[in-house]
Amino acid sequence: MAHREAAIALDNGMIFKGAGFGASGEASGEVVFNTSSAGYTEALSDPSYNGQIPALGGPLVGNYGVPSFDARDEWGLPIFFESESFKPEGLIVWECCKQPYHYTMVKTLDQWLRDENKPGIEGIDVRQLTKILRSYGVMLGIVKVAGEGEHIDYDDLKKRGMEVPDPNVTRQLVKELSVKEAKRYDASAHPDKHKTVALVDCGVKYNIIRCLLKRGINVVVMPWDTTWEQVQDLKPGGMVFSPGPGNPKDCKAAIKTVASCIDNGLPTMGICLGNQIMALAVGADTYKMKYGHRAANKPVIDLTDPVKHAFITTQNHGFAIDKDTLPPDIEVYFINADDKTVEGIRHKTKPAFAVQFHPEATPGPYDTEYLFDKFVAMLG
Repeated sequence: MAHREAAIALDNGMIFKGAGFGASGEASGEVVFNTSSAGYTEALSDPSYNGQIPALGGPLVGNYGVPSFDARDEWGLPIFFESESFKPEGLIVWECCKQPYHYTMVKTLDQWLRDENKPGIEGIDVRQLTKILRSYGVMLGIVKVAGEGEHIDYDDLKKRGMEVPDPNVTRQLVKELSVKEAKRYDASAHPDKHKTVALVDCGVKYNIIRCLLKRGINVVVMPWDTTWEQVQDLKPGGMVFSPGPGNPKDCKAAIKTVASCIDNGLPTMGICLGNQIMALAVGADTYKMKYGHRAANKPVIDLTDPVKHAFITTQNHGFAIDKDTLPPDIEVYFINADDKTVEGIRHKTKPAFAVQFHPEATPGPYDTEYLFDKFVAMLG
């Protein structure tokens, strides 16, 4: 790859200079960090990164290339990705591997970003950037990659980096991702033999759909603003509210729908953003975390199981539930072993629970996939 100037400017006035890969151009968003050491194709296709620029903590990224989107499972879902495209606004790494190898690869990480018109920067001290974000919290910023032979005006970039609009405020991040109309996936060629679940798409990962399908559950993926009346028209056996980006308080329609699901005793499961939405639906509050949880090695503790109670999980979120605002009929289900934040809630008398982590994994461990079995058991 020919050398191209690149830099990232943060809203506190700091600039990191490096070399560009991917597309020439620039992108702005919320700069966050992820400490996973593998699984970048799944992570970078996670819709929860919409509006964000992740810094990946591994020393070398892209070493096994990028596989084909054409590799699909029996339901037509891509095997190696969690959506149909690269979801972050840009990418920050220490080193982008130039000569990767894996028997499934069809292109390099650099080629993937070029194809998706997303800029990437390498050669900066990602550990230093991560320490800054841990100390001061996530920041807004701009990644700029100059074209070949072009140069960056760093004074201008610094000024504009301090004026980046917050995508959590200026954009409807969930609406940008969600399906516009319902889409059905049948567990088998005989859908009438299976129960049907409605899945509200706030930025769903494909493996959530797959985890339900392989348990013999038909899935109808519905728009983010689906109403209770639309749910009643479908007559599902249960509801799932998906992960997604942004502030959960912006998902007002979904909050009302979850409240109606719980009030009417419809089995309901929330994942990540769905966990926060469920908390808001029962009258609790949420808050933005200092730097969030984004990794594939986050330990959580099941407070309701005295024997098998500790799990390693995949996480990708920047908001959390304020446990002190939970009503008496809601109990904390899981907590984070590191900072004691709420990692799950459940209703004491009704069939409803939610978790902050990703039981579908991809990337990360499958320790908590059993939660889909718990949800399916609730369907009766």
